[in-house]
Amino acid sequence: MITRPRFAIIGAGNGGQSLAAHLTLLGFEVSLYDADKEKIDLLRELRTIKVYGAVQGGAAPACITSDIAEAVQGADILMVVVPTCFHADVARAVWPYLVGGQVIVLNPGATGGALEFRQVLRQHGCRAKVTLAETQTLIYACRSPRPGEATIFGIKNHVDVATLPAGEATRVTALLNTAFPQYRPAPNVLFTSLNNVNAMCHPAPTLFNAARIEGHCTFEYYFEGITPSVAKVVERIDAERLAIGEALGIKLTSVRDWYVVSYGVDAATIYEAIQNNKAYAGIKGPTTLNTRYIFEDVPTGLVPLALLGGALGLKTPATTAIVELANIVLGRNFWEEGRTLEKLGLAGKTPQEIQALVS
Repeated sequence: MITRPRFAIIGAGNGGQSLAAHLTLLGFEVSLYDADKEKIDLLRELRTIKVYGAVQGGAAPACITSDIAEAVQGADILMVVVPTCFHADVARAVWPYLVGGQVIVLNPGATGGALEFRQVLRQHGCRAKVTLAETQTLIYACRSPRPGEATIFGIKNHVDVATLPAGEATRVTALLNTAFPQYRPAPNVLFTSLNNVNAMCHPAPTLFNAARIEGHCTFEYYFEGITPSVAKVVERIDAERLAIGEALGIKLTSVRDWYVVSYGVDAATIYEAIQNNKAYAGIKGPTTLNTRYIFEDVPTGLVPLALLGGALGLKTPATTAIVELANIVLGRNFWEEGRTLEKLGLAGKTPQEIQALVS
């Protein structure tokens, strides 16, 4: 058992810089990678990432690079912290440099992240025996306003982790627990994928605040953007998600219950849970509708959810409506761009065959 794993952080955005700084402050050897060479050059010049909020201090990761081969060399755990719509791109970039025994953790996997990543590795003939893992959500509520600075508004109490194969979850969680005790093993990647809370709480509220966003109004995304009526739409989408889990024999966590477990809030509804979550204080709404709340969480969250529901004979009118609205607003076709069942290796599979694929 590795007692002091070396981490490679793939992605230097909000979560990546927060994670790299926090792990470094905890005494771990960290390499930080991003494909944006200009950002990496600036980070290398600054050398130190300053973090504020729930974690405070200045941290200098051992390696800051735009060379993915350099980043992953010698790493025990690859923490992929990029918008989930870029997971396939990361898989295509990293596969030649993987070695047996490494663990790849998608933070988070969204809906089907590990399954898509596995498909890409297989398509490219990757022979390295690595373990794929995905978290249900990012461990932080955080923002990075500029390179070299990050604010961690809150750290979740519990974060589920599942693996491919499923039997590796306990070992991988133990490795992650050397840094973060919050991680806990989940049954399989269907559990983490279908418990994708971002897909519930990001696309619909963003679209319902379209006039506010295009009018350049500054607002508290969660406290002001998710009103009682908007929360009702989130609850309807959530109900469709829970029904899909039931059809696959998986007892999922409702969004309301997730807030209770993750943040320790006391609430009877999703609206109350969000209003009572102090970790969301200060998180502003997006300044454009071309935001990851839509271009990420629709294709890697709502699209595979709706398609899986349809394959199981379930109707998902609320989920489907939000996808269609997103297509109109951004002028894109997320049904084609997103994680189709073919991209996840689930097309034409029965519930029993799907369960076997994730075991």
